Amino acid sequence: MPSTSCINFVRSATCLLNLFFWLGGVGTLCIGILMLLDPIVNDLWTINNGSYAITTSAYMLTFVGAIMTVLGFCGLCGAWKKNEWMLVCFCIILIVVFCLEFACALIAYNYKEKLEKYVADSMTKAMNTKYGIDEEYTSVIDRIQTDFECCGVQSYRDWLKTSWSVDKEGTDEGIELGIGGNTFGRVPTSCCNKNGLNEYDSNCGISFNNLELWTYERFLNTNGCVNAIKLKAKQHVTLAITLSVFISAVQLFGIFLTMTLCCCINKGLLKNNSTR
Repeated sequence: MPSTSCINFVRSATCLLNLFFWLGGVGTLCIGILMLLDPIVNDLWTINNGSYAITTSAYMLTFVGAIMTVLGFCGLCGAWKKNEWMLVCFCIILIVVFCLEFACALIAYNYKEKLEKYVADSMTKAMNTKYGIDEEYTSVIDRIQTDFECCGVQSYRDWLKTSWSVDKEGTDEGIELGIGGNTFGRVPTSCCNKNGLNEYDSNCGISFNNLELWTYERFLNTNGCVNAIKLKAKQHVTLAITLSVFISAVQLFGIFLTMTLCCCINKGLLKNNSTR
């Protein structure tokens, strides 16, 4: 029969681990919710036509965090009371949660590798087909360009390839000057830097069609948005992966301790029954 001190040590270790597990669940839940509430995540979700590839990791972190919070409390109670059935249920659910977190990390890693192309293609499509037509998309693109102080996908010149840039006035001249590799065209006001907004006030960007666009460069944010968005999104994805790996390691140790405690309790019960 395992000694009482050994059982108490394993029980105390399991309780302590479950306390950290519960705190980790609260932290995971908070991070998942913050990711879902992040305006950049919502903007990317809108640009990608509601594609859940953007929010899957955040939803999974929120779901797993909620389960971990409840599960950590149940495991703590089961370990403290030395309830074998409660510990067995805790161990089984812990394995399921571990698998979910592993899947979350895989999805996040896979998305991280494709992030730049995914963002660039989605924003290019939105600029070409939605800007100036769909109010929601227009607002999202303007907000991204303003918040990140960027313009276009790779640079402000990307706007020269859009129908909005050349069709704003609705004239044949605009179409002739824009699409086709020319350097005449407009950019949204959200592309303007502080100098441009001070100099041109309300018509900054949209009035830049009298000369070649590069002549207005000093009034524009010249960097493209894809790198800024990619960096921000990668921070979220890296956080999700790191958190998943760390908590998974804690869970594996928790599964081991829980099974050890169950064995100790079971052997103790068998020994007590055999001595009667």
